[in-house]
Amino acid sequence: KEFTTLQIKMFSISASASASVPKKKLALVTGTTDGIGKHTARRLVEQKIDVIVHGRTRERIEKAVEEINEVTGGGKGDGGKVVGAILSDLSTLEGVENLFESLHRDVVEKENRKLDIVVQNAGVFLPERKTNDRKIELTFQINVLAPYMLNALLWNNDALDEDARILNVASISQTSGIQLDDLTFEKQWSDHWSYSHSKTCMKSLSFEMYLRMMKKSEIQRTILTCDPGTVNTKMLLAGWGACGIQVYEANDQFELVTNDKFTLPQNNGGYFVNRRLSQEAKSSPETRLVWETCKRETGMSFEFDI
Repeated sequence: KEFTTLQIKMFSISASASASVPKKKLALVTGTTDGIGKHTARRLVEQKIDVIVHGRTRERIEKAVEEINEVTGGGKGDGGKVVGAILSDLSTLEGVENLFESLHRDVVEKENRKLDIVVQNAGVFLPERKTNDRKIELTFQINVLAPYMLNALLWNNDALDEDARILNVASISQTSGIQLDDLTFEKQWSDHWSYSHSKTCMKSLSFEMYLRMMKKSEIQRTILTCDPGTVNTKMLLAGWGACGIQVYEANDQFELVTNDKFTLPQNNGGYFVNRRLSQEAKSSPETRLVWETCKRETGMSFEFDI
């Protein structure tokens, strides 16, 4: 494989530790080397939650680990810390599988820990159309297929705590419809359309994941989707210019996965904007099309959807 795990020593307290030591929560945040992903990881560590980070380049991962651990004095003491880092490129299905396998081997099996929080934050806004070896346009692959596949792998392989919270990050930038006839998007591609379309698909698959879980799964977890806010990240600056808040103010993702009010039945499954419920989960021909396309292209089904 082209990418391998960046081995970071695991400082976590395993399940075999003394029962007098309270269990720390564990979070996975994808796309953690910059922007809102890194800020969310820092906020989680501040709240004594251990974090697994993910990125595409070794240098940026190492820098992010150092910066995040600075929050708690270099990862020492009883605060939260970075307990693992995974180097993986989500532009291929093999990259998604590599991320999962690394996490499952080094955390679930070796450390006997499960994820309490999953933030599907990784996403791209690309200035030109590119496809991978399977002829899938990369914005759709990274922003839609990758989180669907990773969620399925985590769910099906007992990597999640029974009360785990999953946040599928969408955007307020969305298209009015879904077009999935040609996943190269050769005829209709533009940078803004491709990004907005992928985030419409992300919201759709999150709705379907929640509704199918509620209908068929014995274990029912918190599944949310959101607009992370208009934030002056590198992505926003490249596509829209400086029109948002600063990254250090972007706390919506952190709040959605840590504030218990978002686990209430009236909130579960919803799409949130500014931490307010903007839309309840609902199924439609388009949301079902997104779901079935993800199943077909990844070759993977959730255990509650077989």
